[in-house]
Amino acid sequence: MKKLKIMINKKKIKEIIKNYFKDPLFLRRWEYPYYTRQDDNQISVRITGCGRGWKYSYRGDSHMFIEDMYVGIMPFMIYKGESEKYPIYIEPKDTTKERIIARGISGNRGFLGDALCDFVRSTTQTLFQKGEILYELIYKKNEQGEIEEFGLRYLSSCCLFKIFGNYYQIVPWWIASKSNVKVGIYKIPCSKVLKIDFPKELGGKRKIKKIIKRLWYLGKNIFPEFYMESMKNNENTSFNLNDYTNSKYIEIARLTKKFGWNQRKLSDGYITEYYSMVRQLRNKKAEIIIRDKIINDLNKYLNGEILNFNIKIIYENFHTIQNIKEQEERLKKGNVEFMDIFNKTKL
Repeated sequence: MKKLKIMINKKKIKEIIKNYFKDPLFLRRWEYPYYTRQDDNQISVRITGCGRGWKYSYRGDSHMFIEDMYVGIMPFMIYKGESEKYPIYIEPKDTTKERIIARGISGNRGFLGDALCDFVRSTTQTLFQKGEILYELIYKKNEQGEIEEFGLRYLSSCCLFKIFGNYYQIVPWWIASKSNVKVGIYKIPCSKVLKIDFPKELGGKRKIKKIIKRLWYLGKNIFPEFYMESMKNNENTSFNLNDYTNSKYIEIARLTKKFGWNQRKLSDGYITEYYSMVRQLRNKKAEIIIRDKIINDLNKYLNGEILNFNIKIIYENFHTIQNIKEQEERLKKGNVEFMDIFNKTKL
């Protein structure tokens, strides 16, 4: 009996030692299956607590700028008549594929119009924050080998690297512990990744990140710190608050020139109506460039190596660059009401 107990104890000790060498840092203790794998077809793991690229995103003026740029980029189909005014469909027409695509790009929307509007808005928000966005394709095939459903899961650029045509998600222990996932290196083929970059016509990834960083800094404090200190100490300074506010407005206006941001109508007190309309048209042009870039990249991916739907998402009655150029010419020539231009360029 004693020998049997000794043998059992030896086996337990050996098992403990083996498990220790398999996982010497006890990393599996913080692993949760829900975070590690959401779908059978998913390769990447969900990363949280990694601030790379998000430091300056949602504070002060940067918050308002990003919000104003993505909210109005697509119509809201919940309003009466919007879906008829802006029809969105696929060609060639296929009800089954349209339903699959709608659910795939939105997660829960059954109608393509609603789904596309949600997808473009959320993608635009991230593009302004990070300069790029990546999605991992999750899909399921039927017995005939056809795609019967798919989804696009947001893929954090944190710990993500592209090496020789493939993406690698390298998760170190300090990130794994925060994200409740397993330490490891996950190879993700390029065919499973949809990547959308910020349009080069508007400065690309590097430029938008610089703009967001500077906007964050300018909106960090309403008043300079030295001015606040002097107010606390009841000290008189020669600081001119109006000049400070004006210089801040001018710098923000220059930073966002290509995007025509009106700083939530703050510009109305600084520029004429004519230049206000000039910036309004620039804003619409930027929206068109971003919207077309997102939908074109999505169309390419839907017809790519894995999905291969052989369709194209069509969106009608949306403004084009040519429409905006025509309104710019009308504005230059004069004899036009500003409200007329505004009404002809709004969604």
